[in-house]
Amino acid sequence: MVNKHSWSVSFDEIDSLLTKTRQYWQILPFEHLDIPWVSAPQLRNTLLSLTDDKLDELERSDKKLRQFLEPLISTKLDIIDDLPLKTAPVCNVPSHFKAGIKGRKWSQISSFEALLFPNSQPILEWCAGKGHLGRLISFHCGNKITSLEWQSSLCQQGKALAEKHKVDQTFTEADAFDIDAAKLLNESHHAVALHACGELHSVLLKHSAQQRVSRLSIAPCCYHLIRNSHYQPLSSRAQRSAIRLSRQDLSLSMQQTVVAGAREKKHRVIEVAWRLGFDLLQREIRQKDEYLPLPSIKQSLLSGTFKDFCRWACETKSLTLDEGLLLSDFEIKGYQRQRIVVRIEIVTHTFRQLLERWLLLDRVIFMQEQGYDVSLFNFCEKAITPRNAMIQAIKKPT
Repeated sequence: MVNKHSWSVSFDEIDSLLTKTRQYWQILPFEHLDIPWVSAPQLRNTLLSLTDDKLDELERSDKKLRQFLEPLISTKLDIIDDLPLKTAPVCNVPSHFKAGIKGRKWSQISSFEALLFPNSQPILEWCAGKGHLGRLISFHCGNKITSLEWQSSLCQQGKALAEKHKVDQTFTEADAFDIDAAKLLNESHHAVALHACGELHSVLLKHSAQQRVSRLSIAPCCYHLIRNSHYQPLSSRAQRSAIRLSRQDLSLSMQQTVVAGAREKKHRVIEVAWRLGFDLLQREIRQKDEYLPLPSIKQSLLSGTFKDFCRWACETKSLTLDEGLLLSDFEIKGYQRQRIVVRIEIVTHTFRQLLERWLLLDRVIFMQEQGYDVSLFNFCEKAITPRNAMIQAIKKPT
């Protein structure tokens, strides 16, 4: 179990492991036409023999993934446990208080909020959206809340909700990346951020350390949403690492979702197969044997035909579709490649929790370096949100 006495040791162990296994996780599965580890025939044969039910079983457990892959690559992978789960009684509110907030989202907000107390400090809610978290904090304990949000429409909606529920919450319309945003923080503040994406929560960590806020509570999310092409480590320890993480690498840490329904799974299989089938088609059209990424699609496109999908993809990439091509062959090959890709992903996904822990510990160690006592734990079950890790930092007295 990770604790404050072993975080640096754990970081070094994870860093060493990720560094020496980069050939297994620092790849893009979609780029490959076949399982890429040609020098590991046992790995290839085992992956190809996996049933769909076994794939689903492995995908549901990071620990099982590590234990599955360990003997196939002769490397000890199961070096971390899940973070401890910390809970507290949630605040009871009238049903109208949470109107319009979906059940799973409300569970995240209420579970996170329950772990912020006892605390009577003024609170700055970072990247607040409509300020649901800040509104609950003020309703629960009466704290003065300043909610920072850059979208004017969300600020207006948040103000209306604050007035309706008579809480002490003000909204500041500002860009979190603007240097003036740091001026909203001071030593008396408790800064909070529930799922501020990527660099938005990294900026809050830096601002909080610079302004010497007394307390910080964040649940990181979407590590890949950064402004630079590669991740800029926060702690001096991570800055010394040989690992260089692209946005693509960072997205691996997010590739776990709550259990999907049958319809979602079906759509996922179709989408992957069609994307891979089109990839083979575009290689022929362009006469270039290289992967061509496509943007996100509307789910409604999956209700049409593969031909409709290829027309959209060609328009998106300014390609000319030869209507005489036998597209059914490419669709069949797409489904064949889909079976290969999900088996490659079983390998890459084995490292997703290790990579996320590396990123979390970078943040924990950074705040320790800035003179804070830091805690790291899960604030809710993974079924509520896979991004369930919470960092709390309290400024040490000087």
